[in-house]
Amino acid sequence: MKFTWCLAVLATLLVASNATDPLENIWAVLIAGSNGWYNYRHQSDVSHAYHLLLQHGVLPEKIIVLMYDDIANNPQNPYMGKIYNQPNGTDVYEGVKIDYRGRDVNAETFLNVLKGNATGNSGKGTGRVLKSTREEHVFVYYSDHGGVDVLGMPTGLMSKHDLDQTLNYMYERDMYNKFLFYLEACESGSMFEGLPKIMRIYAITAARHNESSYATYCDNTMHLPCLGDEFSVTWMHDTEIHDILKESVGTQVDDIVKNTKLSHVCQFGDNTIRKDTVSEYQGKESLRKPEVNEEENNKFHSEVVQQAINSRDVQLVMAEKAMRRLGASPEVVSDQMSKYLLKRELLTEFVRRAVHEVTRNSPLSKLVMTKIPQSITQTSCHDKVIKAFDKLCVPFDRNPYAFKLSAPLANLCELTRDPEAIINFFKKECPNGPIFENVL
Repeated sequence: MKFTWCLAVLATLLVASNATDPLENIWAVLIAGSNGWYNYRHQSDVSHAYHLLLQHGVLPEKIIVLMYDDIANNPQNPYMGKIYNQPNGTDVYEGVKIDYRGRDVNAETFLNVLKGNATGNSGKGTGRVLKSTREEHVFVYYSDHGGVDVLGMPTGLMSKHDLDQTLNYMYERDMYNKFLFYLEACESGSMFEGLPKIMRIYAITAARHNESSYATYCDNTMHLPCLGDEFSVTWMHDTEIHDILKESVGTQVDDIVKNTKLSHVCQFGDNTIRKDTVSEYQGKESLRKPEVNEEENNKFHSEVVQQAINSRDVQLVMAEKAMRRLGASPEVVSDQMSKYLLKRELLTEFVRRAVHEVTRNSPLSKLVMTKIPQSITQTSCHDKVIKAFDKLCVPFDRNPYAFKLSAPLANLCELTRDPEAIINFFKKECPNGPIFENVL
């Protein structure tokens, strides 16, 4: 009896020891917020990140993956069942355990995962959600399209208002000790403006609030779309070549800032997390690393830049390449590209009309269309407006260019503080559903 009691005490002590060891207790959420062949890179980035965390000792039962999963077995994929994150690299798809795929990948599912709301995700995928505690660290990596105060999803979108509320929920309920968030998206810097240091969250974004991020490996010889994103392959490369048990988060972030050449990496929140080791968020296993050869490292980053394209133009470039590959004449290619650009202008003009009608041709209308706000105060208004815009007139998942127009809609909310007037315009102009489909 005494022996049994001693075993029980020992087991309790071991559990308690593990529960307070940040190297043992890491939760990770990885999400590719897009679908479609031309968005290959987002699922590629996430698949690569999954293997990195696994190799470094993060427990598979504590990694939650949201990925539409329409790339590996896509009819257009010349390497059926495989995904690559670097030219002629290794297959990063094999072995990835996906928790939520297809239409289950949406803002509601993702936010339920973060909030630990298993009931909300009942019947979806594996139903797994964060079960992290005040003693554990959380790492989130999100790769997708974005705009001012908005991130993409395969269906619908997620606003800064949504994310702010969720992060506050997690903080108030002690769902983590410290929280590291890497975000790959255009204008991603807008998503964390005003993040309080007290919340123990350190957020790193691929770009400022007013600039695009960049896709890379777009000129690969594998006849695949862009394989990765500049910011994403840069942070993962840093993890691959350094001993993350010794490298600090601050050192990794500084390296990412230095080596992401085409956009400005931004930092928000609790910068005391910079003193922690990368291993406290990406895994405790000490792996044998290749010696860092400065010449090879510089060559790696040079190739990333040379094969990069503004993320907003990826689909346009892919469409042009496809036509040329099929033997279209220069005149046909030029004509088709002009039509695509005209669609973009028509979409911009639609938003311009909304601005003029709602503001009654105010002298500020031009500023509303051209200014990219660093921060907005009317997040609730913008949340309602951007979701109505997506649902009624312009589905963001089929119109990546629409993310660029999140800025004027945010400005319109700042000026009018009246979401109903803006939404009424959408209802009037789009009575029978979306009027814009597949604006590249």
